[in-house]
Amino acid sequence: MSRVEVWLAVPVGDQRKHAHALLRRAAAAVLGIGPEGLAVAREPGGRPYVVSRPGAADRGSRPPVRVNVSVSHTRGLTAVAVCTGGDVGVDVEPARELPAVALARRWFAEEDVRWIEGHAPALRARALLWVWTHKEALGKAVGTGLAGGGRLRPVPLPASGLPPEPAGRPVTLREIFPGAGLTSAVPGGPEGYVLCVAGGPGTEGAPVSVTQVDG
Repeated sequence: MSRVEVWLAVPVGDQRKHAHALLRRAAAAVLGIGPEGLAVAREPGGRPYVVSRPGAADRGSRPPVRVNVSVSHTRGLTAVAVCTGGDVGVDVEPARELPAVALARRWFAEEDVRWIEGHAPALRARALLWVWTHKEALGKAVGTGLAGGGRLRPVPLPASGLPPEPAGRPVTLREIFPGAGLTSAVPGGPEGYVLCVAGGPGTEGAPVSVTQVDG
């Protein structure tokens, strides 16, 4: 069964180099291989993945193993996701004051705008970030990012508004719409951030764990 491991860390030094190193550490933990036995590669469209190097000492004669991965870095935080058995996307954004309705009207579909407008003014910025992180994570999971109309991609909009944060409770990837073949989850992240994880076909029901580690 698929599972997703998300590692979060405060970046040290160059954030892109830090993200690369954190990704290798997380994938190594999932695969039970030393980081030196892994290589990070990219698909033609740019989506990263990690594969064990042929002949890695701690894999003996076993064939190379691939896991799909995703990276997000924002001010003060790096997030990496590793998924066994399916494509994965992760996005994290700092919670902050934003002209939420104006930005939603510029970027999103009318349904998204109405949902964001339906929140109390104090919650609209977080509602905007709920929509944004879903679109980013789903775009990474399908390998296209926000290109090709990704900002208009439908995302799950809870009828009751923003759900309470899971506060450390286990979460699982759930299909965004019946038959969509794409999944998402909003696990609890560090205070002051909005975190979303998405998956491709075959990830329905995959548990998502979040670990905060030292840089």
